Amino acid sequence: MIAIKAPESIVRIGVEDLHESCWDVVILGAGVAGAAAAIFASKQGLKTLLVDSKSFPREKVCGGCLNLRSQASLDRLDVLHHIATAGAVRIESMQLKILKAQAQWPVPAMLSIRRSTLDAILVEKAIGCGSQFIDRTIGSLMASTSNSGTSTRSVRLQRDGDTVVVASKSVLVASGLTRSSIRQEDHGNWPANVASDSRIGVQCLIPESQAVLFADGCLHMLVGRQGYVGICKTDGGLLDVAAAIDPSSIPARGGIRQVVRGILAECGVGEIELPEKDQWLATPSLTRCSSRVSDHRVFLIGDAIGYVEPFTGEGMSWALASAESVLPMIAEIAAQGWRDDMGTRWNDWAHRQRIHKHRTCRWIAGQVRWPRGAAWVLRACNWLPPLRASLIRKTSQ
Repeated sequence: MIAIKAPESIVRIGVEDLHESCWDVVILGAGVAGAAAAIFASKQGLKTLLVDSKSFPREKVCGGCLNLRSQASLDRLDVLHHIATAGAVRIESMQLKILKAQAQWPVPAMLSIRRSTLDAILVEKAIGCGSQFIDRTIGSLMASTSNSGTSTRSVRLQRDGDTVVVASKSVLVASGLTRSSIRQEDHGNWPANVASDSRIGVQCLIPESQAVLFADGCLHMLVGRQGYVGICKTDGGLLDVAAAIDPSSIPARGGIRQVVRGILAECGVGEIELPEKDQWLATPSLTRCSSRVSDHRVFLIGDAIGYVEPFTGEGMSWALASAESVLPMIAEIAAQGWRDDMGTRWNDWAHRQRIHKHRTCRWIAGQVRWPRGAAWVLRACNWLPPLRASLIRKTSQ
């Protein structure tokens, strides 16, 4: 198991410090979207509470590649230079293998970084900007008592047997695909559409010395019949192995490790030592969307809005974009109060994202369901450089 060292600069508070507090914004989930939103809000002078159920730092299932859109967002957050000094690996090419067909393409420079490193940097920055941070705490959105006339929204915080209810002028739900901060009994009010053929995400980190086949500065994407695997070097002298696989293949093949090994073998890669099952992280179904993304004084951001395969870094750029785009509304709420049109505005924003940003990913996800056909698409991209350039531009820039 790869050890994660907790940064000493992450300062935590306890639930006992939160009694009778009223916040401008409470953010439930300290991943990319939540921590970025905390930075933006704190920089605006908003009284901000950032909450996460996990003990920080922690790994998450993620390919870990930051495309140009993500890097631009992180630069506006004033953390891009910290990511570089933390050991992020520069990626300048992509090697694609679809069964036996293969190609290597130059791509606009991406950065590969572990989520434990990236999220810790973002949380540290949020604290430095004035946010309060509490981890190992289950934050639950409480039902709205009224859609109008109330000046705050309540959140229940539970940690080590202690419970406190805090009030906030607005709440951001940034708790990922499962939207875990929305109580189970309230999920019917927040319907989620999960694709029937969705794959799940899995990931492990291994020492790069165990996989000498993979070149520096290259993202390796390998597509087989049961899913696809992305492999690249990352900070800490490690190799990030992230895959999207058919969940039905796991019991059929005898485990995650065997499924990933099968995909690698289909692509002619066999000499890599993968860990046992207890060292793999996994997600629920990846491709989904929340039919509703706002409520009275509440906005969903990041993966809580929805996610679309493939698993190549676009999700982090979407998460950062949502954190930045919601800021004007939470600042307006803090200063002037809630307006009924705000929910419609956020729904419209999410709808535009799904139309314009998710379309290419849906097309790619459809292609890789049929590797033999996708192999011919790969050959066509090699024969038609403008087609290849367009595809790279839409997913990387």
